[in-house]
Amino acid sequence: MAITRRTILAGSALALPAPQARAGEEYPARTITWVVPGGPGSVLDVAARLIALKLGTALGQGVVIDNRSGAGGTLAAEYAARSAPDGYTVSFGNFATFAIAPLLIPNLRYEARRDFTPVHGIGASANIVISGLKQPFASIPALIEHAKRNPGQVTYGASIGSGQHAAGALFAQAAGVELTLIPYSNFAQALNDTVAGRLDLMFDYPLSTLPHVRDGKLQALAVNAGERLAIAPEVPTLAEAGLSGAELLGWSGLYLPARTPPAIVARLAEATHRALLDREVKTLFDSTGTILWGGVDGPALGRALEEEIPRMQRLIAPAAAK
Repeated sequence: MAITRRTILAGSALALPAPQARAGEEYPARTITWVVPGGPGSVLDVAARLIALKLGTALGQGVVIDNRSGAGGTLAAEYAARSAPDGYTVSFGNFATFAIAPLLIPNLRYEARRDFTPVHGIGASANIVISGLKQPFASIPALIEHAKRNPGQVTYGASIGSGQHAAGALFAQAAGVELTLIPYSNFAQALNDTVAGRLDLMFDYPLSTLPHVRDGKLQALAVNAGERLAIAPEVPTLAEAGLSGAELLGWSGLYLPARTPPAIVARLAEATHRALLDREVKTLFDSTGTILWGGVDGPALGRALEEEIPRMQRLIAPAAAK
């Protein structure tokens, strides 16, 4: 079953049991490091820093951010997978690094279901399809028509294996067009190139794109979600714009290395649940167009990945093979 807004909202009603194992009562005894697959100021970084602050309060110990950007988040995942299973290195895993990257990047040094223990869901978000103002299209139908007249010449930027990479591949598959991926290790550079017209398209987070749209530097063609975003109600969904089958909601969660003691997993899960209930966190997520996964516990997060992997194999692998 695909991960939908209804699935997420239903999960928010879940109640998390408090940790019971006495072995976890002394955890944590020192600072925890949170590995984030994005640079300082990125969408993930902004969210992680606020949640880390709330986690630190709940746990009674500091939580520091370790930014490890690059390779679509896989460098951070590889590092986290090799960390000691003692609860002092947590990671920001997501559907891109765990379900998409293995289809696109050979020889990854981790396998999500083998190397990680899901702790708690964090949130889910869509991408906005954006282009520069000088492009010869200003709508999804015009974009598709232009791409069909110029196969392979319409470009979009993303890190290989990222959610944005998958969004572009899925868009091309649904529209029956050929788009050319221009790999970027830095989303800010891709955004600048889109504004300048050196790149035709991007599929990016609302937090990054909407300021440029509202400053008149970019045009928002559609959002790849099942419904419009509250922070950008003027932007139609892809289905409303005439293209169905290209919706892609990217989710993220908190993970520990495999073989972490269950008492530690439970302690961190309970603290994460409390952190996500904080009003400041909700306000931040609402402002970025992100759906809060406040009730998606570890088992539910594990099921989300189990559902996502075959879905990406069906949807992304054929597009990536072209």
